[in-house]
Amino acid sequence: MKRCVIGIDTGGTFTDAAIVFDDGTMVIDKSLTTPEDFSLGVFDSIEKAAEQLGFGLSDLMAATDAIKIGTTVGTNALITRNGASVGIITTKGFEDTTLIMRAIGRVAGLSEMEIKNQSQAKKPEPLVPRDKIVGVSERIDFRGKVVIPMNEQEALEGIRLLVEKGVDAIAINFLWGFVNDSHERKVEELIRDVYPEKKILVSRASSTCPVVREYARTNTVVIDAFIGRTTKRYLQQLSDKFRENGYRKELLVMQAHGGVAAVDQVIPVSTINSGPCGGVIGSKFIADQVGHNNVVSTDMGGTSFDVSVISDGKWRNMREPLASRFHISWPFLDIQTVGAGGGTIAWVEQATGGLRVGPQSAGSHPGPVCYGLGGQDPTVTDANLMLGMLNPEYFLGGRIGLDAAGARKALENKIAAQLGMDVYEAAAGIHRIVNNRMADLVRKQIVLTGHSPEEFIIYCFGGAGPSHAVGYARELQVKKVYVFPMSAVFSSFGIASSDIVQTLQVSYKYDLPVDPEVLNTAIGKIEEKLLNNMLRQEIPVEKVLFRRTFFMRYRRQLNELAVTVPTMQYVSDDIRSIMAEFNLHYETVYGKGSAYKEAGMELISIQVDAVCQEAKPVLETKSLADSEPRKAAFKKTREVYFPESGEFIPTNIFDYHKLLPGNMVEGPAVIETKNTTVVLPPASNGEIDVLSNILITVD
Repeated sequence: MKRCVIGIDTGGTFTDAAIVFDDGTMVIDKSLTTPEDFSLGVFDSIEKAAEQLGFGLSDLMAATDAIKIGTTVGTNALITRNGASVGIITTKGFEDTTLIMRAIGRVAGLSEMEIKNQSQAKKPEPLVPRDKIVGVSERIDFRGKVVIPMNEQEALEGIRLLVEKGVDAIAINFLWGFVNDSHERKVEELIRDVYPEKKILVSRASSTCPVVREYARTNTVVIDAFIGRTTKRYLQQLSDKFRENGYRKELLVMQAHGGVAAVDQVIPVSTINSGPCGGVIGSKFIADQVGHNNVVSTDMGGTSFDVSVISDGKWRNMREPLASRFHISWPFLDIQTVGAGGGTIAWVEQATGGLRVGPQSAGSHPGPVCYGLGGQDPTVTDANLMLGMLNPEYFLGGRIGLDAAGARKALENKIAAQLGMDVYEAAAGIHRIVNNRMADLVRKQIVLTGHSPEEFIIYCFGGAGPSHAVGYARELQVKKVYVFPMSAVFSSFGIASSDIVQTLQVSYKYDLPVDPEVLNTAIGKIEEKLLNNMLRQEIPVEKVLFRRTFFMRYRRQLNELAVTVPTMQYVSDDIRSIMAEFNLHYETVYGKGSAYKEAGMELISIQVDAVCQEAKPVLETKSLADSEPRKAAFKKTREVYFPESGEFIPTNIFDYHKLLPGNMVEGPAVIETKNTTVVLPPASNGEIDVLSNILITVD
């Protein structure tokens, strides 16, 4: 029997499954996400995919080598504020760190529109109120020397106070605890000794994120404590359900830094926004296969539009990403998001009379009006249906019939009537606005790499993406767009192809060039800790590889740049080569002549990834056919309204599953798959390549 790997991505609207077999065949499917119990959507998507194979769930589990899952449980708990009651223990005098935030805290995570509206530009409600934050007398200096021993009596009184206030999780972060963790470890011991029966969840900064900058570091352990119990409970229950159905291996969970880990090795904060990482991993895998060096991966699902850039063959990490408007110190893949998905709600701003799209989403429940599940607000999907881009009888392969009359009524009453235009003009306006928002985000991300958009190829995925890809590609003057056979569930495909990864980031302040032996010793300690974690997952030593990233800056600068460095025992010449690479990278990002070597250079933090490379999918290659599509692939002609034309145009509709490699489809056209719809406006065309990708050329 063929062996397979299953990748699952639980999104805000749909839960996607990709079953990848060892001979290159693949089965994909999706189901509505079930926020009341995420596992229902997970198993429903797998069972629907198994039905295509004629398998029962137990038969599929018996053939499965690995199940890898991206989860939104932690993200959802954070957004809805449905987590633990958390207390903070910190250095006396720094109790207000999370409340003061930073100057940017008032606007961090807000859209440009929200930032302009000063009544909305407010700090987020803190996860931990002031009366649950305790300061303890202690001080360690930046070298790790104990200046003031910790007052254990204060620590005990603080622990008792927090427990009396009902906390069931405690975050510990002392000012320089990441350099010397003795005080933080002692507080954790006191909690265990005094309240062993309460099983208080403890998140200690020196263990979770031993890096500089106390504000983001405190947020990290607070969020880890806040979502910890919910995340761990869900993942364990899900793991048990798979075992009950015949799966006998460890469930592997996607993490935000771009790798999976066994359930008992997952740090809860690492699962925040981890699902979209699958799209980046899948994009890197495809780019390596087909030889693309500069790629922008664009994922338009039901709730959001996620963008990541692969520049010069490498993806990027964020130094201090945002989690629900709070900066944290955890390595995330650099994925930027706006509220621009199929379920994004369109509305008219009463103060200005202007048409707005998002960031609010209808999600999976009630979803767009056309789903017929109780949604009342018009969305991007409703607009696309009104424009004729979507087939109401073939949405999700016909599993969901779309209510065109309901969509029309919502668009007429809530948009068109208020703007004094007909329903088609309103729908076209929604389509254009969301395309422009997506193009703006892509442009911003590409510019940060020192490149321009026309140097890139767009990889388009997500269920809603192929209906809009040509629109935002034109805005960017990008000429080539790829849509894949698994685009509708591309993040789950990427998760299926991901490696097992353990990551640790540690701060050291070294003036460069540093003594190589000092650097080698520091890195050796990090790698030893990561190796022990991998061994606990029963991964053989010989299968573990290490990747290193240095965070470097010129002296007296505040921000660092990440530089990928070779894994080796360094000598002086290697250090100088790394410094030269930083100079080159700096000028690539900020412009020729911007480097300031005379200021000197500093190494601030080191990130090491321990990687066990997993077997990668084999992409099925087919022979080229004639350029003309077979008659069987042509379904019919229907009227489609293209915003750039401002009118309905007779448009050929094709069945993707009957197109062959070599077939050329000229726009205007629509290519329908069971899980997504590819729209080719006038002056664009799509060609099916030997991997069954649709290569769209944009004029």
